[in-house]
Amino acid sequence: MKAAAESGIKPVTLELGGKSPQLVFADADLEKAATCIAGSILANSGQGCVAGSRVIVQRPIAEALIDLLKVKLARITPGHTWKAATDFGPIVSEAQARRIDRIVGASREQGGEVLLGGGLIAGHGGAYYQPTIIANVTGDNAAVREEVFGPVLTIQSFADEDEGFALADHPEYGLAAGVYTRDLGRGLRAVRLLQAGTVWVNRYSRTLDFILPTGGYKSSGIGKDLGRQAVEQNLRHKTVLIDIAN
Repeated sequence: MKAAAESGIKPVTLELGGKSPQLVFADADLEKAATCIAGSILANSGQGCVAGSRVIVQRPIAEALIDLLKVKLARITPGHTWKAATDFGPIVSEAQARRIDRIVGASREQGGEVLLGGGLIAGHGGAYYQPTIIANVTGDNAAVREEVFGPVLTIQSFADEDEGFALADHPEYGLAAGVYTRDLGRGLRAVRLLQAGTVWVNRYSRTLDFILPTGGYKSSGIGKDLGRQAVEQNLRHKTVLIDIAN
């Protein structure tokens, strides 16, 4: 990369890290929200830039949502990814698994309460990490602040919209966000207010529609992948002014 940069200026787009929030309001379909949240953090064992790792839930339904998530995250079959029965693969390396465990440990030391998981999966060899839920965390907690890149969810609760949107705002990342509510007006307010390149409402997944641009705000990237925006990023534009006066 150094040699490529030294050879001249290049147009670049960068999709970088994420620490994506998933806001769950009291009027949401809890079963659907829990399914989407679990799917987003279990996919590729949480090793995805858009993984919805920060669950921000309205207080009246927090306990019920956590109970659903515990069930869904515990229902895994770890093993080699080429086996048909497997639905939960390993972390990319033992070094990365140790990094995940260090962040979980730091979160504990800062007051985080591990409700599920919190360590390696025994008996499989390699670097399989347990799906993990951590509650009683604040914005400066390591598991909330850092991109874990593993199957680790944090739980924060809120009283009203303003507090929920404030908790969703991350000081560094702004790649994606999820919102769960039956109130379409609230969903549209979230779309406007959340600082994220992609906002999903009552779902959390990309589609196969490649005309949709993908990219982040803040330190989550520069420019867009996919869509017309990605093409335009790599075009050269020329401005021409001609004076045709006599």
